[in-house]
Formats: sequence, structure tokens, C-alpha cells
Amino acid sequence: MNEPDTLLGAGRENLVDDAEADAVTAGRGEDATRPWTLRPLQEGERPLLQRLFELYLYDFSELEHADLDEEGWFVPSARDWLARYWSEPGRHALLLRVDDKPAGLALVDESSPIAASGDRRFLGAFFVARAYRRRGFGREAACALFNRFPGRWQVLQIRQNTAAQEFWRRVIGDYTGGRFEERWVSERDLVQEFDTRERAAP
Repeated sequence: MNEPDTLLGAGRENLVDDAEADAVTAGRGEDATRPWTLRPLQEGERPLLQRLFELYLYDFSELEHADLDEEGWFVPSARDWLARYWSEPGRHALLLRVDDKPAGLALVDESSPIAASGDRRFLGAFFVARAYRRRGFGREAACALFNRFPGRWQVLQIRQNTAAQEFWRRVIGDYTGGRFEERWVSERDLVQEFDTRERAAP
């Protein structure tokens, strides 16, 4: 995938204010005529998010094999897992729109599942539809997420996803002024670690 896959977490001392998490982030991509928004998922948009996530899984299946069931959904089903992002506290589902059309998603946890990293934020998934890649929307949406959820982050990619690794190194490097660290947390998973509060002044 050319745009990213996965990010990471935040501790209780940095819990997000509800009003801030509910805010709408807006901007324009490299094509200044195309406005975009990143906003919390609305109840009526849940089926849309499920379909967008299947596109994410489709892209990811090029890197790690996944089968389909008889209705064309990837297995194991992600629907119960996705539902946590609108039913459990400390989790946030956001929808990216370009020209008011669905263009991607972001799933944010306030606590990372990586060992000894519960004080860091975690992005369970980050997806930009192919029609909107390489136009600046992914980069701007990622920076908007970091601004929306300030604190310590981990951004994770699997070993096979070299395109995502390059994307995140570039985005995080630009965002932090190079103030991030990178390490392998397993044979499969690479993370970049940084703190938005230590971001260099623009």
C-alpha cells in the first residue's frame, strides 16, 4: 500500500477531551481546489466504515494472505473488532472525506497494545482510498490526527510493507523535524516513536 497502515497509542495522563475529539478537521490537499475533512464517525456512517475497512483489508491481502467467505467478506470478520471504535471509551473512529465523498478512515486507541507502551497512542488502522493517494490527503490527515490527539505516539508497519514505512518516515520526520526514534518490536513489526509535544516549531 502506498499510504500507511497502522499507528499507536496514549496514556491516561494524556486522555483526549471529548470536545476536542469530536471536532472537525478540514483543509485542502496539494490540489487546492479539493477540500477535505476528517471528522468523528456518525452513527449512520458505520456501514460505510465497514465497507471502507474491507478495502483496507483488500490492499493488505497483497502482503499477508486473507481468505473471503461466501458473501465476499474477508475472514476472520473484522466487524466485531470495528464496533469497539464506537462502543468502547478510549477508542475513536474517524472518516476522511474529499469533496465530501468517502476517501478513507482512521481508528485511534488511546493506549498502545505493544508491551510497556500503554502510555502511547495507537492508530488501529489508517487507510486512504487509491483514488486519493499521492495527492497530499494522507499526509495532511495524518498530521491532523497527531494534532487532534497530542502526546506520545507509536506508528507501526509490518516488515513487508516497505511503502508504508517510507510514507511514515517521511510524514513523521517532516512533522517532528526529525525528532523520532525507530525500532523493531518483533520480527514482523517496526515502529516509529515520537511525542507531538516535543515537535519543533514550524
